[in-house]
Amino acid sequence: MKKIMLLFIFVFLFYFYGFAQTTGSERTFTVEVTNIAVNGGKVYLAIFANAEEFKKEDPRIAFELPDTRASAVQEVTLPYGDYVVSAFQDANGNKQLDYNFLGVPKELVGISNYEGRGLPSKNFDKQKIPVNASTTRIIIGLYRF
Repeated sequence: MKKIMLLFIFVFLFYFYGFAQTTGSERTFTVEVTNIAVNGGKVYLAIFANAEEFKKEDPRIAFELPDTRASAVQEVTLPYGDYVVSAFQDANGNKQLDYNFLGVPKELVGISNYEGRGLPSKNFDKQKIPVNASTTRIIIGLYRF
């Protein structure tokens, strides 16, 4: 009986130790931005953690990447969750994505869950991607509309 009780306690502690390790965990991964126009302007990478940030275009984290190669990488550490990752290449150097009078981007732009066909959605839930224990690399391609 003592052995069963000790085994039960051991399994119980092991289970909750594992649960404590995964709850609130973070993941370090690489974001790769591809299709960069070499020497076409700096690339701005933004990561949005919720619909409100995405709607206001106020990212949780932002990075400036060089335009010296056709792709650029950035190491990122985030808590597990859903995020929208976007990037654009600032051709005119004003540090913002420019749109034409119809609201179509004038510069190269890319966003998670978008393959370059049609216009990407402004809906967080359609563009979000999970960051979890299996996330190692996220690739964002830049496209012209």
